[in-house]
Amino acid sequence: MFWRNFFVFIGIPVTILLFVWVASKAIDISLIVIISVFLSVALNPLVTYFESVGLNRTVATLIVFASLLILLGILIFFLFPAFTNQFKTLAEQLQKVQLDVIIGKAIQDLKDKFPVLRGLDLEHKAQALIAEYSIKAASALTSAITMAVELLLAPFVAFFILKDGEKFKKKLIRAIPNRYFEMGLNVLDKIEAQVTGYIRGLVLEATALGVMSAIGSWILGINFAFVIGLVAGVASFVPYIGAFVGAVPALLISVVQFGDGRMILPLIIMFIIVHLIDDLVVQPLVYSHSVGMHPVEVVFVLLIFGELFGLFGMLIAIPVEAIIKVSVREIYWGLTHYKIISVRYKGVETG
Repeated sequence: MFWRNFFVFIGIPVTILLFVWVASKAIDISLIVIISVFLSVALNPLVTYFESVGLNRTVATLIVFASLLILLGILIFFLFPAFTNQFKTLAEQLQKVQLDVIIGKAIQDLKDKFPVLRGLDLEHKAQALIAEYSIKAASALTSAITMAVELLLAPFVAFFILKDGEKFKKKLIRAIPNRYFEMGLNVLDKIEAQVTGYIRGLVLEATALGVMSAIGSWILGINFAFVIGLVAGVASFVPYIGAFVGAVPALLISVVQFGDGRMILPLIIMFIIVHLIDDLVVQPLVYSHSVGMHPVEVVFVLLIFGELFGLFGMLIAIPVEAIIKVSVREIYWGLTHYKIISVRYKGVETG
């Protein structure tokens, strides 16, 4: 009894966390796997639909990927020119301005509006931050390009997950001993449902956040609202940190556009409102319905995983916590429900 309970409540969480630790040491491969799973979960309903009308899974998967490529091509044809023009215009504007002078004016405007800031040496701190983050940005850009090339493998892997995922699942189920069959099947189904729900909810949240940020920037008259919304939406995949990352381009664009800091405060207020809507409305709906986690629990899980595994840990904290909870709860329930945990007959412990 003791050892089986120890396995359920200690062994399972430790094993899963050990797997996460190993994955965090091979970050490039782990990201490819995560994005592949992400794509396969997002596209699986379409593949299942085509299967239901009589197509085999391979043909259904090919149709879905072909349709996705066509849709992507159409979007690139219509949106890519506008997107690149916005980036080109922004780059040209950045080359023409003296960013340190503009930021100095913006800081002076803030000091005029908020006298409490006058005693702070914000100019030198801002210049130091610009120099520091310029170096980091160059390094990050190089890393991002390398990672983007590596991530081209993700759709390829996702194709085979979609095509053969059910076969792998059936093989895994067949490997479960008969006495644990129903319990194992139940655990796999619950994990699949939670991870699927979480990923779909996350996409919905990122889309909502990106749209709200773009609309808010457009209302305030900030240029490149589409770019701001896109960055905010993508950045939201990193919990909490993404909120700050998404706001930075908007603040820089406003300073370059107006030549001073007049729009810094309105933009900060706008992003606070957007993220309040996200935190108070969107996230509770996503987490409560997909993984059944209280917002306070979410915060603690993110902090713990961030401390243990860094940024990678924060990216996967919620689904991993959901998997641990489901595994422990369902396995313990299964063991007790199916009378697999040892019981005593005439003073003899069996099981």
